[in-house]
Amino acid sequence: MRRLSILMYHGLYATEAQRQAIDPIDRPYAVHADTFARQLDALAHAGIPVAHPRDLEAPGAPLPGGVLLTFDDGHASNADIALPLLRQRGLAALFFVTSDFIGKRPGFCTWDQVRALARGGMTVGGHGQTHSFLSDLPDPELRRELQQSHDRIAEELQAPVRQMSFPGGRFDARCLQIAHAVGFSVLHGSEIGTLAAQRAAPGHHPLPRLAIRTTTSDAAFLDFARAAPGRMLRAQTVAQAKTWTKRLIGNARYHRLYARLKGATSPQP
Repeated sequence: MRRLSILMYHGLYATEAQRQAIDPIDRPYAVHADTFARQLDALAHAGIPVAHPRDLEAPGAPLPGGVLLTFDDGHASNADIALPLLRQRGLAALFFVTSDFIGKRPGFCTWDQVRALARGGMTVGGHGQTHSFLSDLPDPELRRELQQSHDRIAEELQAPVRQMSFPGGRFDARCLQIAHAVGFSVLHGSEIGTLAAQRAAPGHHPLPRLAIRTTTSDAAFLDFARAAPGRMLRAQTVAQAKTWTKRLIGNARYHRLYARLKGATSPQP
C-alpha cells in the first residue's frame, strides 16, 4: 500500500555565515541549500511524487501517496532559498509560521515574504503566536495563542488558514479542541510515522511527520520518503526515548537542558 510521508524542515542556509546566524538551538535542523536541492531532485529521480498541501484540506478526500514538504517557524530562508528552489521544480510546500516572529525576530520572514510564499503557490499555516508549548498553557492563554495566530495570518494573507503545526510537537486534548474551534481543520504534530494513502486524513488527531536534520543522510532521506519500515522503526525508537524523558522531567526542564547542551538562549524550537 502506498503511503504519505510528511517531511518536516526548518531553516536553510547557503553560506557558513548564514548557518552561524541561525540560533544554536535550531542548527541541528538547518539544512544546506545544496542538500535541499539534491533531496528534491532525488525525489524526482526516484519517481516519488510531491503532494500539494491543499490535497489535505478537502474533507474526507483520500490522502495522496508520496511526500508532503513542510517547514516550521517562518525562517527568512523559507522565502529566500526554499521558495526559488521549489518553484524551479514546479513544487509546492506548506510553511507554518509563528506569527509574532514575523517582521520582529531577526532572521525570520517579514509579512511581505510570507505573502510572497502564498503568491508563489505555497500554502501558509499557523505555528502558534509566540511558539509556546501549547500543552503547558492554561485555557485562556491557549485560546489566545491559537486564535491570534490564526487571525493574524488570515488577515495578512487575506485568505483562509486551515492548517497548523504544534510547536515542539506538544499538544493535549484541549489543544486539539481549541485549534479546531478557532478555524484550523488540519493539524500536524511531530510524532514519527507515515500515513496510508487512499484513506482520508484523520480529522482530529495531528498528522505524523518526519524531521529532516543537518545529519540526515541521502539514504535516510529516501528511506523516509519511501516509508521504509526499518528506518521508521529506528526513528520511532529514538523518538520514544525522548518522549519518555519529556514526560519524566517536563517540557520546560527538557527544553532548558536541550538549550544548555546547544549553547542557546532563544525561544523554544
